[in-house]
Amino acid sequence: METQNLLNIQPYQRLAAYYDQLMDYIDYDIWVADIEELTKSFKSDSKWLDISCGTGSMALRLARLGRNMTAVDLSPHMIDIAAAKAKSDGVQINFQVGDMLTFNNNEHYDVIINLHDGLNYLLTTTDIQVFLANTFALLKPGGVLLFDVVTPLLCQTHFRGYREIFNDDQGGYERYTNYDPITQLAESIFTLQTNQDDTSEVETHIQKAYELSDVEGFCRDSKFKSWQILDDESMEAGDAESERYLVRLIK
Repeated sequence: METQNLLNIQPYQRLAAYYDQLMDYIDYDIWVADIEELTKSFKSDSKWLDISCGTGSMALRLARLGRNMTAVDLSPHMIDIAAAKAKSDGVQINFQVGDMLTFNNNEHYDVIINLHDGLNYLLTTTDIQVFLANTFALLKPGGVLLFDVVTPLLCQTHFRGYREIFNDDQGGYERYTNYDPITQLAESIFTLQTNQDDTSEVETHIQKAYELSDVEGFCRDSKFKSWQILDDESMEAGDAESERYLVRLIK
């Protein structure tokens, strides 16, 4: 997009409207089936927290299965879209704006999920430790935390110099993502048109990929009593060939 003025805006300020388009490659039903298997010891009406819920696609599916859902995201724009989807579907979910590092509503949950790259937005070991401590405090004894982690292999395979252009009647976006294998950081820059021909808005999203040894360290240093690190495709033990890990921790 050729423009004279680029205005930096907050992540998901504009991109929230395109989030479902960005995620249309995901088979949510497979994710739900895997999560159901990993949480089958809980009753169908158990209390769940989707922390970093995006536009609520997972929370909606789980609520339809009878889960008592609370869903939280840092972006009020994402929460607005998620709440509208739930209202349209006639599904009851308690939506709130909140930070995954500090969210506390004085409730306790059987299961907490943080899926589809949410944890990769935490760029330091300290932040991950804070996240794990916070979710530990929010869980009931015996409760389960599930999160996924994108690995360097996935980023090197798919996101070194990745470009995408999407157009619609709202102007669409141009995306450029590059992965640095040294820092293990993937930076995505989204340029979005405005109603001014000479001005575009820019959202910058930075995520960090984590190796198996990193994830093992996070789990080992947490207060959780046990954990599994799985390959999200095979649901077998994750290894160096995994592009994404699905992690289950038990309080």
